Amino acid sequence: MWSKAPPPTAAEAARIEASKVGPCMACLSLVAQELLAPPLVVYGCDYNHAKSGNMRRGHAFGYALCVWHHRRHPMHRKTLGEMREIYGPSLMDGSRIFRETYGSDDELIEQQTAVIHLRQFA
Repeated sequence: MWSKAPPPTAAEAARIEASKVGPCMACLSLVAQELLAPPLVVYGCDYNHAKSGNMRRGHAFGYALCVWHHRRHPMHRKTLGEMREIYGPSLMDGSRIFRETYGSDDELIEQQTAVIHLRQFA
């Protein structure tokens, strides 16, 4: 049985939209680890709602992921192998390897919050 989540509040909707236009949090994690050149960070993303168990934690608990990191869709006419070599694993490769590579949901949510704050004052 599926339950419909309530629609986002105005603040949650603003967070989602700000996240979607900004950079991918997994890409930024790779930049911080010096595994990806900053110009390769993807802007224009999906919003990944974090889960607890198999339930969404709510609209405020999410972060931006590019189509590669979120849905394993290759970009720029690259193969899956080329994408994985450049951008690392996708969430579709498994949550364990994803979190080992980029950080926990809570770390990525915190990073997203910081990025939104920084972009508001840039």
